[in-house]
Amino acid sequence: MYPKDLIERIKLPFRKDKELYSSFYRILGFYPHQIKYYEQALHHKSSSIRQKGNWINNERLEFLGDAILDAVVGDIVFRHFEGKREGFLTNTRSKIVQRETLNKLAVEIGLDKLIISSTHSSTHNSYMCGNAFEAMVGAIYLDRGYSYCMRFIGERIMTRLINIDKVAYKEVNFKSKLIEWGQKRRVEISFDLIEQSKEGSSTPVFITQVTIENIACCRGKGYSKKESQQMAAKDTLALLKKSPQLISTILENKEQKEKDAAVQTLAISLPSKEAQPVPEIATTVQAPSDFDLSDITLSPNAQSKEDIIAAAEAVAFQK
Repeated sequence: MYPKDLIERIKLPFRKDKELYSSFYRILGFYPHQIKYYEQALHHKSSSIRQKGNWINNERLEFLGDAILDAVVGDIVFRHFEGKREGFLTNTRSKIVQRETLNKLAVEIGLDKLIISSTHSSTHNSYMCGNAFEAMVGAIYLDRGYSYCMRFIGERIMTRLINIDKVAYKEVNFKSKLIEWGQKRRVEISFDLIEQSKEGSSTPVFITQVTIENIACCRGKGYSKKESQQMAAKDTLALLKKSPQLISTILENKEQKEKDAAVQTLAISLPSKEAQPVPEIATTVQAPSDFDLSDITLSPNAQSKEDIIAAAEAVAFQK
């Protein structure tokens, strides 16, 4: 036990919230100095508390913890896999810090039982536990610094709960996940190879662009087409998670495309206006010689029914 932790343990019986301190010790392996950070890490936004005119929850700590976690896990992966390429190291780190993994880790260490929320994690926010895990890392950083973050992740997580070699060689198909995301929303996603070159004298390098509903998203670089697609899909999924505005724009483009297609279909099904004959407008009207229009006046000539019939018969017999 570190000297500072021994001092905190001596103080424990005299603390009002000693049960909470003990809970954090079981999870972290050390006692908090400023417990307020850890308490904030447990507050989901659905249970925000108001302090000094501001609503307090774990979203800011989640942001900080996300960055610290990437650095810590990257450090551990870099040292563990000596000589491995950047693409392999990046993929391995991604598998460890992805939300599904963090959710499971939070449950394994008992963090899920301490989260304060007014909603159920499985129905409202499936990543609530993983987000709280990241927020906890942010709290550790503010309270104890980077070295304690390394200690927590290295000793309590990587050594006890994660087989780093098994995780590293497990295939995670980010492309399939992105395609599944698109299918649920019925949006068009394309993976376009935009560049192919060589690194050094012989190593091929590929760059793939992900486009969703004509919106260019992220590019991925890899030593194979498949790897470049995976990296582009991974970064696009992360971008979609952090940018609700991008999702709104994608859905707006989709709706506009559907409207344009409906209008085009309607135009094809209807007769073209150009195909319809345009009637000619006569500038002068001449009556046909076969008809006498002299009697079409406001004051027609007085003529009996018998006279009209007789005149019609005479004309008919003349022909």
